[in-house]
Amino acid sequence: DEVLLALAEQLGTFTALVGGPEFVHCLLPPLESLATVEETVVRDKAVESLRAVSHEHSPPDLEGHFVPLVKRLAGGDWFTSRTSACGLFSVCYPRVSSPVKAELRHEMGLGSLRWVWGH
Repeated sequence: DEVLLALAEQLGTFTALVGGPEFVHCLLPPLESLATVEETVVRDKAVESLRAVSHEHSPPDLEGHFVPLVKRLAGGDWFTSRTSACGLFSVCYPRVSSPVKAELRHEMGLGSLRWVWGH
């Protein structure tokens, strides 16, 4: 668990090492895997790193790479992935287009809560 925790923490700082924001999406698959583990501290650190790298994504890359990750986590069979999706929703929702916002609300079961977000 300690190795996974260190990995989850460090991957969030690797943007420059993968070639900058243009290639930051390469960090998503390992962080997504770590966001599904049962150990809470590892999962939380992976979500923290995912939240950090989300800010490095351009809006089109966010919609093309990050939002599908959130949807996969939200649709997961175990509570671990769904919990992680909840922690990621707020970082991508404000930066995506209206149709993608609608998809996210539907995926997260928030379709009827449209008024909360003002969109």
